[in-house]
Amino acid sequence: MKHIYIVRHAKSSWSDLTISDVDRPLNERGKRDAPRMAEKCRELGVIPELIISSNAKRAMETCTFFINQYKLPDAQVQLNKKLYHAPEHVYIEEAQLVDDRISSVMMFGHNPGITYLANSISEKFIDNVPTCGVLIIESKVNSWMDLDLMNCKLIDFLYPKML
Repeated sequence: MKHIYIVRHAKSSWSDLTISDVDRPLNERGKRDAPRMAEKCRELGVIPELIISSNAKRAMETCTFFINQYKLPDAQVQLNKKLYHAPEHVYIEEAQLVDDRISSVMMFGHNPGITYLANSISEKFIDNVPTCGVLIIESKVNSWMDLDLMNCKLIDFLYPKML
């Protein structure tokens, strides 16, 4: 059994329009929501063995709150440029590359790909995965290489306004 936790970055700042999209930081709401969501995930037993984040500053900052909550060593965190505004299939393709000794991975990325992913594997329509929303996905495969949209199931969907 494999578990994938997909996290949309927390709310980002638009206060400086001269900053490139990839360099936009979190705003105050994002800095408030990310640690609360990380704590909620830990309380629910959502604990990744590996974290992979988009290279966008807002995704990395969100990821840092989760790393601090889980107290993971640096060796378990990877940056991946492919997750920057990735379509849904890229999350699956990148998960397929994970070492089979790892059973749970958390990925930090962006919409619309995350919402498309949610709707590809959910029995219910999800209009939008909001900032700092978390998809909890399960697959009964033994090897990450066997992972695909057809064998993934959305187990839970968490977001800040639930707290």
